[in-house]
This record gives sequence, C-alpha cells and structure tokens, in this order.
Amino acid sequence: MTSGTSRGPENENASPGPPGSADQDRASHVGLVSHVTRVRRGYLLVSGLDYFADMLLTVTSVLLLQSLGMGSGAVFALIAAVWIVEGVSEIPTGVLADLLGRRASVAISFVLRAVGYSALFFSGSVYVAAAGVLLSALGGTFASGALEAWAVDETGADETGAKDPRGLDRLFAQGKIAENAGLVLGTLTGAALGTLDLALPQIVAGLTCALAAVLSLRLMTGRPDPDRPPAAPGCREAFAPRLRESFREVMTGTRLTLRGDKVLIALIVAAALLWLFRGIPGVQWTVVYEGLVGGNLLVLGAMRSVGSLLEIPLLGWTLSLQKRRASARRTVIVTASTAGALALVCAATVKEPALSIVCYVCFSTAFGLCMPGVRAAMNERIDSGHRATVLSVASLFNSLFTGGGLILTGLAVGDLGSTALAWPLAAAGFGIAGLWVASLAVRPGRPPTTSTTTSTTGSTGPQEVRAP
Repeated sequence: MTSGTSRGPENENASPGPPGSADQDRASHVGLVSHVTRVRRGYLLVSGLDYFADMLLTVTSVLLLQSLGMGSGAVFALIAAVWIVEGVSEIPTGVLADLLGRRASVAISFVLRAVGYSALFFSGSVYVAAAGVLLSALGGTFASGALEAWAVDETGADETGAKDPRGLDRLFAQGKIAENAGLVLGTLTGAALGTLDLALPQIVAGLTCALAAVLSLRLMTGRPDPDRPPAAPGCREAFAPRLRESFREVMTGTRLTLRGDKVLIALIVAAALLWLFRGIPGVQWTVVYEGLVGGNLLVLGAMRSVGSLLEIPLLGWTLSLQKRRASARRTVIVTASTAGALALVCAATVKEPALSIVCYVCFSTAFGLCMPGVRAAMNERIDSGHRATVLSVASLFNSLFTGGGLILTGLAVGDLGSTALAWPLAAAGFGIAGLWVASLAVRPGRPPTTSTTTSTTGSTGPQEVRAP
C-alpha cells in the first residue's frame, strides 16, 4: 500500500511533467511554506524587540535629561533635532536598504541604537547624552521600512507570483500584536527600572538592541535565488561606482512609482496626518495626567500600556473579520478613526478624571487599530525593488508633518497641560484623516511593474548582497 503523497505506478501517466516532477513541486511548496513561516516568526520577534528597546525609555528619558542639567528649552530643542535627523535621514537610509539589503540595514540600525542608548548610561555629560539621542534617532531610520519591506517581499507572493489579497492585513495585524507586546513589556520594565535609577533603562535598551542586531542577521534570510550570478572578482573595488549607479536607479524608480500612482501619494499624506493628530495629544498626555496619578512612574507606565494591551484582542478580532468580509479593512479604519476622534473630544472636555483617562486610552487604542490596514494598503501599491525607499518617503512625510505640526501647536498652546484647544482640533483632524485613509485603502493596487534596478534586486527584492 502506498501513501497518499507517494507516486504509485498507476499515476505515472497522469502527470504532464517528467517523472518525479510532482514530488519536486510538493517539496518546493513545502519549502516555501516553511520559509514563509520562518519569515513571519522572525519579523514578529525582531519587531517585538524593536519596540521593547525603544519603549524602555518612554517614561524616563526626559527626566534623565533634566537630571543631567538640561533645561526645558534644551529638551524641546533636542526633540526637534531628533525629528530633523529622522526626516533628513529617511530617504538616504531607505536607498541603502534597497541597495545593500534589508538584513544589513536592520542590523546597522540596532548597532547604532545600542551605542546611542548606552552612551546615556556610561556618561554623565549632557553633550554625550545629546549625541547619544541623535545617534539613536539616526539608527532608527535604517530600520524604518527595511524590516517591513523584507517581510512583505518574503511572504507576499509564492514562486508563481500569486498573492494572497488578505495576507498583508494578517501580517501587519500580527506584527502590531508583537509590537504592542514589546511596547507594554518595555514601558513597564523601563518604569520599574527607573524607580531604581533613571539611567538603568538606557543600558538595558542598549543590550536589547545588541541582541536584536545578532538575531536580525540570523533570522532575516531570503529565499535562495538560483539565477543570481556569482560574485564578480574585484567587486570590492567597484563598490563606489555601483553605489552611485544604484542610487540613481533606485531614486529614478521611486520617483516613477510615486509619480505614477496618485492614490499612493494620497495614502502617504493621509497617513502622515494620522500621525500628526496622534502626536499632538501624545506630547501633552504626561503633563495632563501626571497630577492625577500622583507622579508615580509605574502608574504612568501602566496607563501608557493599557491601550496597547486592549489592541491585542481587538486585532485578533479584526483578523477573524478579514476572513469573513472582503471590506473588513475599510470597516476597521472607519470605525476606529471615528471612535478615536469621539474619545479624544471626551478626554478633553469631561470633568471626571477617571473617565478622561479611559477616553484617552480608547483614543490611543483606536490609532493602533488603524495602522495595519494603512500599512497593508501602502505595500500593495509599491514595487518590490523600491519598497524600502518608498516606505522611507512615507516616514519622511510622517516626520515633517508631525514635527511641523507640533511646532505650530506649541506656538498656539502656551500651557502644555491645557487641552481645551489642541485636543478637539486633533480629534477633528484624526476623524477626517481616518475617513480619507479608509476610502483610499480599498482602491485596487497597480499591476506590478518591472524594477529598474538590476544590480541588487530580484523577484523578491534585494537580499543580502555580496560583500563590496
């Protein structure tokens, strides 16, 4: 008796291919499924560590800078410099990610952040601290778009090019769950460590980034490409001209991608508006609620974590909804953005402190529920070869819109603890931007086009390139 997967003599004439071709196809399919599973697990683990490291500092970083003698004006100036560094660096580091490979770019990101975070622990100098903050901001841009682009390219299509239309929504919903798990654990751990020493979360964040750099090099592998030519002799000497040529090719392809898709441009702008209107109350919430919680770091950390905890089961519900309804993406974004806008208005206007806190938590939860659908809609419209660069363009818009909007908000609102003007305006903008994003997120994507880059990109985008 033969098993259901073995080729018996009675089936030899049923296959149009040569003997053994069916077994080869099955083995290829099994290998593809195994690879996609490994990619998803790697993406979730690295994403969780990324957020864990960053959120270790969310409660204590400003307090640490003040303890080093940095005044409030200098703190705000340093935060503005962070936005500038992130915005200016997004496109160059995105080009490098498309050129040199996403794995190398993500590893560089974690290494730079490991050094930057650790600098604040080992030095009591305010100048070293500022340099560490800026180095960490630069490091973050190397991973912005690169990790996401790698996961999409490695899981978004099988070897025939067929795509699961809802696969990206599931990928980013699962990714958001992993990010939220890292966010909650990082925030609470950082707050607990901060009660012992304000600098302690910095060294833990540095060690976490060092671990993540090693894991990213190990986990971020690509599907083997038998058509890839072997490394040419003398490629080390030819790296500089290859860099210049690839930079021109990637930028040309990215410009054509954006110019040829108005929906993608609109999505980038609408998503940047969502980040802006999320960022305005995000700056003020600690000042608004500090007195209500007695200045306790653990309580503030818990408050910051509740919304992310709520997102996890809600994101699970959206995954099940996507299996039943083709229009689930639009439904989730419209519902979340509308509910979030109403919650922020209530947080600003109600007099009961406990109710205001609950409303603000609901607002932060709503923003998180919008993001998987927004990211999936963008990635559906981007060619593989320029994915990291275009995603970095989107991050650049996020930085410019949020940074500029916060400057204007700071000029209009004299007291950071006052929500009477800023939060209702942010709520209105958040709701309108959410409806705009929802209308764009269900537009059919463009058919894939051939990438103009040939030196480092293939059918699944650039993987780890040959050493220069």
